[in-house]
Amino acid sequence: MRVGRRILLAGAASLAARRAFAQAPALRIVAPFPPGGSVDLVARIVQPKVAELLGGAVVVENRGGAGGMLGSEQVARSAPDGSTVVWGNIATHALNAAVYTRMPYDPVADFAPVTLAAQVEFMLAVHPSVPARTVAELVALAKAEPGKLNYGTAGAGSLPHLLTEMLKRAGGGLQIEHVPYRGGGPMLVDLQAGHISMTIADVANILPLLQAGRLRGIAVAGAERSAVLPDLPTIAETLPGVVGTAWHGIFAPARTPADTVKRLNAAFVGAVRDADVQQRMRAAGTVPVGSTPEELADFQRAEITKWTEIARAVGAKVE
Repeated sequence: MRVGRRILLAGAASLAARRAFAQAPALRIVAPFPPGGSVDLVARIVQPKVAELLGGAVVVENRGGAGGMLGSEQVARSAPDGSTVVWGNIATHALNAAVYTRMPYDPVADFAPVTLAAQVEFMLAVHPSVPARTVAELVALAKAEPGKLNYGTAGAGSLPHLLTEMLKRAGGGLQIEHVPYRGGGPMLVDLQAGHISMTIADVANILPLLQAGRLRGIAVAGAERSAVLPDLPTIAETLPGVVGTAWHGIFAPARTPADTVKRLNAAFVGAVRDADVQQRMRAAGTVPVGSTPEELADFQRAEITKWTEIARAVGAKVE
């Protein structure tokens, strides 16, 4: 009887533990963009390891719209109890502040930085019909035939928009028309069809199109050459100063307690530094980072300052 009673009590305790786990509030990672994009993809790669390290349920919830601002605003207004974070990026927490005249949240004051999760490499690519194989040849072509070339982006005020405007200025005031799209997918479809001449987009989306011969790579936009495309030069090797890299950052609502931020940081950094997670992140075109909250805070402020100055210089403003 005693053995049976102990088994019964142990079973009851196990059941209670499972119920407590099931009832525990999940960590909600808000991906402020539609499914299938870089933010959504990388968040879902990291999610299982974060759940393992936190010892609880973790869900990724897509809340797209308004250039990532809808989902980000939702997190900014959430309770600062560690149950909700936003998987933000350069747009939601730096570029939008530089180009939008009004925002529904303050990207610095309304959030508690957790970690810089990853950086995302971008590259300049053209349709194969464009007779240029280098940045210098592209600049020469644009000068020889002003207004003939155009470029597509996923939207006004995006990183590719600002980078291409920087390229135009650095090249001597090139006349290359901007064609903004509602997302990167439609833009790449038109680029492959030859309806637009060129784009700057993330390496993960461009690489398969290069390999299929549908586009031609010209240069990468980072400060250094890409490990994925080591033979491709940087834009800055020809036009110094034309450098830009996207990034992903995890942010909790402002006033989240420091010990809670520390716990979240340990989980996300641990996940991002896991060997299997890193391999999958790199395959998705992102470079794993994993920083302290303070490092992300300093980095974010520097990015806002940098891109605000660039947006002002190129006249990029979105109402």
